[in-house]
Amino acid sequence: MVYKAAMALISCVIAVGCSSNQQIINKIQLVQTAGYDKVGDRSLCSVILTSYIEKGKASSQLLLTESDSSFDMIPRLNTKTSKTIQYGQMGMVLFSKTYAEMGIGPVISGFCRDPKIASKVQMGVTDKEASKMMEVANKAQESLYLMRMVEQNVQTGNLPKMNFKYLLFNYYGEGRDIFLPYFNVERGSVKIDGLALFKQDKFVTKVSIREAFLLKLLTESSRNGNLLMPMKADNDNSTIHDYVLMKSIASKANYHYNTSASEPIVEIGLRVRVLIKDTPSWLHLNTKEQRDAFERQLGSYLEKEAQDFIALCQSKQVDPIGLGDFVRSRTRTWNEKDFYATYPKLRTQVTVHLSIEQSGVGEL
Repeated sequence: MVYKAAMALISCVIAVGCSSNQQIINKIQLVQTAGYDKVGDRSLCSVILTSYIEKGKASSQLLLTESDSSFDMIPRLNTKTSKTIQYGQMGMVLFSKTYAEMGIGPVISGFCRDPKIASKVQMGVTDKEASKMMEVANKAQESLYLMRMVEQNVQTGNLPKMNFKYLLFNYYGEGRDIFLPYFNVERGSVKIDGLALFKQDKFVTKVSIREAFLLKLLTESSRNGNLLMPMKADNDNSTIHDYVLMKSIASKANYHYNTSASEPIVEIGLRVRVLIKDTPSWLHLNTKEQRDAFERQLGSYLEKEAQDFIALCQSKQVDPIGLGDFVRSRTRTWNEKDFYATYPKLRTQVTVHLSIEQSGVGEL
């Protein structure tokens, strides 16, 4: 009897707890995506809110408010809804290009001090107002649509690893700069169109999704990413190119700081294994010699692309690769200000060792 009474009491507690949680979830709205725009000297904050109507059913709405600062976004938004707004499950923060040019540091530092902000939060930049981009994204009826776009392109596409944890490492670490996905709208749909590169907390320039892949190769051991290479037959004098799509299936970057030369040089070795899906009809890979020559051609092309990307970063005085951090780790008397004063002239040399694992059916 005592056992049955105890079990009955536990069942009641569980039932009450479940009922209480259900009431709470019905009385709150969750911020899933937030956006920041500049309207004159004021900040325009927009959020996509999710309300849970019943089990398995939810609705979303876009809510906007203006303020002198981004810090009181939630209190101001709370005055516009009958349900309490909570942001502990926020997954995406979007900045307009104009806002990002003025600096996102206050938002980063505010989030950094807030225990409710999860490390998986993604951030991004858009060429439009963030509120307009969120209107387009909200048509998908998926409150975390933008966050999942980023995660999918990190896992299977050209984007390097990124979330709030990586952003904080790049933002507060010496000798490196942050980068975020760059969004625009194409034919009525949201598209990730490359990366936004920053100096400290300010947006400097945007690079393409191709260059995002190069950054991925240069900063991590990656398994995915694609690069389209133009090709012409040796006897073809036309300006029309065929193309070869190479898909990375494994890569690794090794860095060496060579101070024995007349000028110090950062040597970067990339080992890349690729899959070639489609090749022009005139390209034959039937023999080992043909295959080896093609691997060298692909490797040389990748070397030039990587070297050009590094030169672009140097010309814009941004360091998403973290070359400053690498040199700092190899130098006793490193100074950030002195390093970046000479950063545009830093010598780098990229060497690519590329191997083709597979090719299109019937090509080998």
